[in-house]
Amino acid sequence: MPHGPRRRRFRTLAGAAAVSALLLLLPLAVVLGQEGSTVSSAPLEVHTAAGVVVKMTTSATPPFVFTPDYISDVLPGENVTIDVENLGTTPHTFTLTSLVNYTLSTSSGNLTSTFLVTHPPLVAVNITAAVGAVTVVSFTAPTQIGVYQWFCTETGHFADGMEGFLGVDESVTPPSTNTGPGLPVFIIAGTIVSLVVIAIVLGFVVGRREGTKHEMPPERLGYPEVPAEPPKEPPRSP
Repeated sequence: MPHGPRRRRFRTLAGAAAVSALLLLLPLAVVLGQEGSTVSSAPLEVHTAAGVVVKMTTSATPPFVFTPDYISDVLPGENVTIDVENLGTTPHTFTLTSLVNYTLSTSSGNLTSTFLVTHPPLVAVNITAAVGAVTVVSFTAPTQIGVYQWFCTETGHFADGMEGFLGVDESVTPPSTNTGPGLPVFIIAGTIVSLVVIAIVLGFVVGRREGTKHEMPPERLGYPEVPAEPPKEPPRSP
């Protein structure tokens, strides 16, 4: 019979190792899950009798984005002022399309030579390429109710996701909001499960081996030893 306490000890250690791995890696999974999700910050809008003022920034390093990347519920014909602060030294543009309820895909290619030639923008302003420089973008909101897209026409910026949406008398859902856990969470969750399974299997195998080492012979446990049968002789020929 195996030595009970020794085997139980190894099983306890295996369980403790599995729980420890789970507790150590779970906070990391949460952190990476949060980093994997991208949530647009809400616009800082100030409504006055003269119109609406929005504070906006552009990221300092790639991937370049507008923050915020959506503006909701602007009144038709309302004056809009956007103070765009460049956090880096890369030039950008704020270009607002003239098409309502039309979303141009970031894989559409060269904006300047194709789309914008056919559809001249409502707004096209160059953003000053200097750290901390603020470019004031002022325009009158379109009178047609709906959603309008803006983007940066510098090479590669729109393809990387430098875009946003203006809602005229409409609420706009943040285009880059991702409330899901993200890929890192699934990767780490799989790692945690694998570690737990490995710890349990190793604990069981080691415990079984240790139990076999300490197995007591039958005579020490009070059981009579079964004598071995003598070998049978082959029958003699007559």
